[in-house]
Amino acid sequence: MAFIQEVAPHEVAHQWWGHAVGWASYHDQWLSEGFAEFSAALFVQNAQGPDWQNDYRVFWARLQRRILEKGQFGAAPNDAGPIWLGARLESPRNASAYQTVVYAKGAYVLSMLRSLMYTNKDHDKDFIAMMHDFVATSKGQLASTESFRSVVRRHMTPALDLAHNGTMDWFFNEWVYGTEIPKYQFAYQVTPIGNGHSKLAMTVTQADVSNSFRMAVPVFVELDKGRWVRIGQIAVLGDGPQTITAELPMVPKSVKMDPFNEILHR
Repeated sequence: MAFIQEVAPHEVAHQWWGHAVGWASYHDQWLSEGFAEFSAALFVQNAQGPDWQNDYRVFWARLQRRILEKGQFGAAPNDAGPIWLGARLESPRNASAYQTVVYAKGAYVLSMLRSLMYTNKDHDKDFIAMMHDFVATSKGQLASTESFRSVVRRHMTPALDLAHNGTMDWFFNEWVYGTEIPKYQFAYQVTPIGNGHSKLAMTVTQADVSNSFRMAVPVFVELDKGRWVRIGQIAVLGDGPQTITAELPMVPKSVKMDPFNEILHR
């Protein structure tokens, strides 16, 4: 079943990532393998029927574990270096680093861009337009990490401009050229305020990163058992907490940060 759900769609996706759009050097191979792995996640999300939530959550949890799990020499694949190093990540002391970082962390790069660009009004519209643009401008060519970054910048939404400078340097420096992976704690309090509405106070604490590390994490509310609805995202910077409040037109059963493991963190 895992082959049908994940390996087969990964390989089919290479008709776009690797064939239609090539990669310029070993630095850029994640544009093929990471993108194909992300495509497998989309298949799990959209082709599994009513049980997609658990399968999708497990898919990303497994990739997260592979990226962070320490091997027999006490090093995790992510410790070998950033995605950009490609095949140079692999060594006798970290034999799975290349495949794990390029495939799994490469998939997470797209997953996090998708999450950052999502809106309750248009859903994945902006992300889909960006990916269509990347294929259209790169088809039959050897794409590079920098050419992909140019496409991302061309489709920047306000939610992507976390550094407030009109570039995507912050994101690529963190996730493609860097190795930091944050740890998160999430706390919330729901207070009914009448008419079926409630006040929601949420605190996200980001830790184990540098002062300049920034990210935005998605928040979902559970309306009925197992039915999660995204209400927005919370931007965080460096080590420390970020607290925000919101009024909801309902009293949720529960609230979670990133319930589907779409954001890479410890």
